[in-house]
Amino acid sequence: MSKKSKIISIILIIIFIAAIVITGIRGLNVDLNYAEGVSIVFNLGQQFNNSDIETIAREVWPDGQIVVQKVEVYDETVLVKVSSLTEEQLNSFISKINEKYSVEISENEMSVQYNSNVQIRDIVYPYIVPLIITTALIVLYYSIRFRGVKEILDLLIKLIFAEGIVYSIYAITRLPIDALTMPIVMIVYAAVTIYISIKYEKGKIKFSK
Repeated sequence: MSKKSKIISIILIIIFIAAIVITGIRGLNVDLNYAEGVSIVFNLGQQFNNSDIETIAREVWPDGQIVVQKVEVYDETVLVKVSSLTEEQLNSFISKINEKYSVEISENEMSVQYNSNVQIRDIVYPYIVPLIITTALIVLYYSIRFRGVKEILDLLIKLIFAEGIVYSIYAITRLPIDALTMPIVMIVYAAVTIYISIKYEKGKIKFSK
């Protein structure tokens, strides 16, 4: 391993350790769709823009994540999800909605549902088996194509480093883990595999010549 590679490896290891420490202290940041929160559902009786509802909700909940969705066929039912809810916040939200849309919605007309958080392992679980099968097939291909463990170990180490970088970015920057997280992980996995495969294929062709 060259001096440059050693320096890069040491820097990456330090970053990984920092990410693990941050995860141990604060945990990973989970998108509100997967985190524990409160859903407020009500019929507005008219069509609306999600951005307008979100603006109102942001006045009541200035901090934290807010999710606004349209539900049902006619797009007149609102779903607002927030991380926490008090009676005062609910009354303020109702008042602002009534003022904005000239309606008279009461607290009894709003359905409040408390949602438990989704475990990160539940997000990751559907990808585990395909990932294991894919890795096994790649290792088998490498063992037949290149006839050596060097190439296999190099690929596996680079995959670990690449996925470690993705994990560290999420942990250190506090990016929320959402529905796109695992597809991003899989894209990185595929990109690294393709890059290493092309590199060794070129080397094999040159060696053959």
